[in-house]
Amino acid sequence: MLIHVQFLWNHVDILLAAVILVIIIKTIVVTIVVKAFRYSIRTAFVVGLSLAQIGEFAFVLLSRASHLKLVEGKMYLLLLGTTALSLVNFF
Repeated sequence: MLIHVQFLWNHVDILLAAVILVIIIKTIVVTIVVKAFRYSIRTAFVVGLSLAQIGEFAFVLLSRASHLKLVEGKMYLLLLGTTALSLVNFF
């Protein structure tokens, strides 16, 4: 109910770039951490890809940040959309 579909549709290029960036960076970071625990690269990559989405707790943090005026309108909506889209399981 917080997501403004029209706004996100108008900024779909930024939204998709943000989601791809989040997935790539989180996959790399988690893969490196799991690999540091001496798991195989295949296992580390699968775990990294599985944990690449932004968690639901981000909705709570974004809401709080918005109320405290730490995140303004457009950025709030883009972060909200990025979080929601990253939670869609494509695998």
